[in-house]
Amino acid sequence: MLRRLLLILVLAVGLTGTSLVAGHSADAVPRHVATRSERVVRSVTGEATVALTRPARSVAAYWKGNADARVTLAFSSDGVHFGTPQSAGRDEMGEQRKNGTTYGALLSAPGAVAVRVSTDRPLKRLTVLGLSDGVTTTAQESTASSTSAAAESAATAEPSIVSREGWGADPAYMTWAPQFYATKKLIVHHTATSDNYTDRAGAEAQIRSIYYYHAVTQDWGDIGYNFLIDKFGTIYEGRYSRDYAGANPTGDDATGKGVTAAHTSGWNSGTVGVALLGTLTTHDATPAARDALTRLLAWEASRNGINPEATEAFVNPVSGATITSPNIAGHRDYAATACPGDTFYPTLPAIRRDVAALIAGGTPAPDTTPPSEPTDLTAVADRTQVTLTWNAPVETDDVDNYQVWYSTSATTGFAQAGTPTGTTFTVGSLSRRTRYYFRVRAVDTSGNIGAFSATVSARTT
Repeated sequence: MLRRLLLILVLAVGLTGTSLVAGHSADAVPRHVATRSERVVRSVTGEATVALTRPARSVAAYWKGNADARVTLAFSSDGVHFGTPQSAGRDEMGEQRKNGTTYGALLSAPGAVAVRVSTDRPLKRLTVLGLSDGVTTTAQESTASSTSAAAESAATAEPSIVSREGWGADPAYMTWAPQFYATKKLIVHHTATSDNYTDRAGAEAQIRSIYYYHAVTQDWGDIGYNFLIDKFGTIYEGRYSRDYAGANPTGDDATGKGVTAAHTSGWNSGTVGVALLGTLTTHDATPAARDALTRLLAWEASRNGINPEATEAFVNPVSGATITSPNIAGHRDYAATACPGDTFYPTLPAIRRDVAALIAGGTPAPDTTPPSEPTDLTAVADRTQVTLTWNAPVETDDVDNYQVWYSTSATTGFAQAGTPTGTTFTVGSLSRRTRYYFRVRAVDTSGNIGAFSATVSARTT
């Protein structure tokens, strides 16, 4: 599979990528970047335009009451012409606040000076939050930690992590006192923010906005995640744990216990939350992001004695609550949420396998597991054709194509009609006024062929 080949290639070249090599050269100059925030509060019935006094880089809307309201935002850089309205969304951390406020997602709005808000329900108190970078303070150059060549090439060595100072976290927003517990579970998230950043500077600006939104607006006292990963494969320190004096940050105290963050309500202590920067609902993470995630999880799992492919009971060390969950899980395994995205979440089994392979010695095991059967196959007939639609297997990871089979008999005589890569296909050149039977199966990129779906029929007209 392509992702496994990429993993092997990175190992073969000795882990020379900037974001994958252990050490701390990625952020030699510490800096603090203040966030300029602007809040405009008003009631909205139907539609309203909100003016900002300074251009924003990111915008979020949040409101009291009517949690199910469908709210859209459109942005303007001149106060006259507005872009296409987009859903206000829901912030991944804000969903857990449960304080009567609905927190929309942070949306990219470079240069916005006006926001057009539309809602299908009256909102008595809606806040438009505009965020942009303010003054940057640069500290004395830090000293990079030294790492031996042998450690750099080890499959489970700590990858390079950009410190909080490296991405510009302003300590003025941190009001939360760190607490530490042994790490037992690893939980993967997406930030449900924009994917349109084009470089590391843009990714860091988005992280600073998330930090302010979590720490100040939502009153978590710090950013919610332990680590974040951008689409280029750069890993960032999230929740504050301690000062590392220029060394590669680990998110631990001096004894190796992990800092408690605020990423999964009820299950923060004893877990590490890793967030992929962006929204993975309709598309997967980039290969670079997946590779960085795999290495970060392998390092965390190996040093904390976590079996990456196991599903085990976990006892919250603070509340005593117990849950049985995968040791590498998605946020939705712990709560009713779309996180970490409908497209990315089904690929977690492959990530667990890759993490286990790294820990075992760096060679991913061959994939011999066939995909499960497609579901909800439907057939709609026309004069000489039938259009089929179906749902992808539960494990959509590495599905390469589908085989569509048809026959005039429900049990015999099936022939293959096509190999589409999507979940819809039209079988043409059929006889009129004839009943046909159809079934579909998935094929993954390793050539494993899954079981057939249920058979459906349709009669041409």
